[in-house]
Amino acid sequence: MITIEKPNFEQEAQEKAKNMEKEKIENAWEESRKNEVVSRLLAGENLQKIVETFPGFKESFCDLDTIDCSDGRVLDGKKIGIAGSLILLPKIEKEKFIEAYNSKIKVLTAHRDCGAADAAFKLLKPEEIPEGVKTADEYGIYCAKKNAADLGAEFRFLDIEEMASKNHNEIGLVLDQTGRFNSTNLENFPPHFVCTGAGLGFSPEYMKIEMETLVGIALGHHGYGERFAKENPFYIMVAAKNSLDQANWSTVAREVASKFGDKVKIESFLSPEEQK
Repeated sequence: MITIEKPNFEQEAQEKAKNMEKEKIENAWEESRKNEVVSRLLAGENLQKIVETFPGFKESFCDLDTIDCSDGRVLDGKKIGIAGSLILLPKIEKEKFIEAYNSKIKVLTAHRDCGAADAAFKLLKPEEIPEGVKTADEYGIYCAKKNAADLGAEFRFLDIEEMASKNHNEIGLVLDQTGRFNSTNLENFPPHFVCTGAGLGFSPEYMKIEMETLVGIALGHHGYGERFAKENPFYIMVAAKNSLDQANWSTVAREVASKFGDKVKIESFLSPEEQK
């Protein structure tokens, strides 16, 4: 008797979808190499000179009143970027921030598939997990709702369909010491994380934790991963008010970069409204 194996259509469909996703990521990576900022940095140009040539550079510094995660997939518009929308910030620093910015923040969001929420959730002891919370996403929402209430802000949730990409497509991170950077007006600026806390009074010790978490996501399997290398580095871009702040925060950024070998490079630029 001859046995004929039936094709596993479900498995075939999963493999096909997986391969399509890999191809999509690879194409996005290749396209990122053509980004004007990236290609000019790779050619040895200075980031300050690059951004100064962009129309809208001056307008890219403004008052911000919405807190989003630092995740580049959800940052769109005049938004403050803080990892997990404050989820990693130590208690004392968070209390000081809430006291200083109460009623000044209009909206605070959480989003699906948050790497910072996942990192924070994994650090919890069983007795520290809030009642009814079972996943990192649920913990991120729980914390964001509480932080929004404490700030007197509206809470919003962003699902995967509202995000720019399912996978992390960031090729850089902006360490914003000005507290006012908004790349919306910079059409050619590459996908990036934003760490606004450097301009909001957060400590260098915390900012190093935040940056290390985000760079780890980019260089991990959720991001472009091993594609980052010495010849194609991930960029930490320091935005500063003046030369002294530029030097100080570049030093902080270099401490983070040193943990990732030659895969991370530091660049910086000054705000046009502050540098003179």
